[in-house]
Parts: sequence; C-alpha cells; structure tokens
Amino acid sequence: MRDKLRVAVIGASGYTGAETLRWLYGHPAVEIVGATAHKHAGKPLAALWPQFYGQALVLQNEPPPADAYFLCLPHGEAAKLAPTLTGELIIDLSGDHRLPQAQHQANYGFAREGEPWLYGLPELGGERLLGAARIANPGCFATALALALLPLSGKISGRVAAVGITGSTGSGATPSETTHHPVRAENLRAYKVLGHQHVPEVENAVGDIKLDFVPMSGPFRRGILVTMTLPAVPRRLWESYYQHNPLVRVIDRPPELLHVLGSPRADIGVIEGEAVTVVQCAIDNLCRGAATQAIANLNLRMGWRMDLGLDRIGAVP
Repeated sequence: MRDKLRVAVIGASGYTGAETLRWLYGHPAVEIVGATAHKHAGKPLAALWPQFYGQALVLQNEPPPADAYFLCLPHGEAAKLAPTLTGELIIDLSGDHRLPQAQHQANYGFAREGEPWLYGLPELGGERLLGAARIANPGCFATALALALLPLSGKISGRVAAVGITGSTGSGATPSETTHHPVRAENLRAYKVLGHQHVPEVENAVGDIKLDFVPMSGPFRRGILVTMTLPAVPRRLWESYYQHNPLVRVIDRPPELLHVLGSPRADIGVIEGEAVTVVQCAIDNLCRGAATQAIANLNLRMGWRMDLGLDRIGAVP
C-alpha cells in the first residue's frame, strides 16, 4: 500500500461533506489535508460541527493541494469547480456528472463540460474504477433502486414500478418551502412523481428495465427505503449476485431503516410470493447513498478492498 493519500473535502458545511469527513477520519490509508466551507472559512471544523470535537482541522476558503478531492457541493457548483482542480482523483457527490451530456441537460437544466467521468456504483464492477481520474458518485435514491434491480439485469425487461421514501437530510442543509421541518414533520408527500432525476441513472445501470418511480418525503432525518413488486423471481438471484459483497446484505424479511442508519451497508429484503416477488432496499442516504459510497469508490480506484475504513458497526438506538 502506498503512503497515505492526501484528501480534501470541498463543501464541509453540508451534510454529505460532514459525513464524508466523519468516515475519512477513520480511514487508515488517507490523510485529511483540508476542507472548505466559504461562509465558515477560518473556523475550526468543530465550531461548525461539534461532533468533531478534538480534531484540529480549520476550514478553508479555497481548495488545498491534495491527491484526491471529494466534491460535496450543491448541484451546479461542482461542475464549475471540477475543471479547475488538478488532483489525480476527483469524486463528485453532486448530480453534476452522473449522466451523459444530453440526459444531464434534460434532467438538471444546465450544461456542463463534457470531460469523461465514470459512474461510481461499485456493484457495476470495481475493476472499472482502477486508476480512474474522475468518478461521479450515484444519487441516493438511484443507489437503493439500482441495488435492488441489478441482479435482474439481463433476466427481465419491461417496466417496473417502485415507491421510495427518504428522510429530510436528503434535501440538504438549507431548508426550502417543502423541506422545512414544520411542513415535513407528521406529514408524508410524494414529489417529482414519474420525473425524478435519479431514474435515468438507474435505467443506464440496469439495462432493459424501465422504471416508473414515485419518490416520497418522510418525516424522519436519515434513511431511504424503496419497494418494488416484480414477477416471481427467486431470492437466490440476489444472494448469488451479492454473496461476496461486504456492503450489501440480502435477507428474507423486510429491511428496516433502523438497521442501516450510520452504516455503509445496504440491506435488501426479498420476499417470495406465489406469483410475485417483493424486493425492498434500505440504506442510509448520507452513508451508502453518499459518503461511504464515495469512499468505497476511492478504495476501488486505488486497488484497495471495497470496505477499507468502512468496516464499522452502524448506529444503535
């Protein structure tokens, strides 16, 4: 293993930036050389996030020299910054580089530079990422949906209907008209029905499956649970596909958010009926849907094991 890789987090004032830092602090092969947060530059990280008490990192205004950058920025900002960075690796946790150019314009409403980025869903094959210079981290809903469907790629085709519910951290740290706590607490609402920007990611990943997706906003902070009902297919397809994956667990009961919160793992529940199979996937949107997936992508890019620095137990109630 090479000397420690120098890493920096760009956008440490957001939830994904803070979560990425939390996991990087426990990674044995990296050294955190800086983190940016424009409005908080000059402050200790712990002044913004008291969870980091005892860490000496001071937030910066500009990206420091580093070998690898994690871009934890709002959509549109990462695309502006990425071309100015010279690190050997950039991992973008925003949506700015997940889709081919034409799809990106249609789904995000702005153009970006067309430099090649690899889509970083580890389950598409870690060897793809070896030596990659630019990796686009998948969306949180896209991760849960794709993990549920990947074992069926090439085995079924046609349309699949899915429903997913996400916690409020998926909307970012800045409250909006629909994500503000008083309108989200004790409420449940669908949004972007049949038009969520993560759907093209899933369809690109899984092949001949078209997805009809209803996303929902839940009154809790963290986690995603997606559900789909499929033609009868055996659980062994998922068990076989994920048998050597340390970050996916296949179970024979419905998964629960409580069992994956604070964890890098996805739980996939496969319930076989007489004529249908119900598949559910539960993840922590800030971990497997963002930060720990980005670190798994870093690991695979460097030729390290996928779960290096991620082999921790999740939160306990």
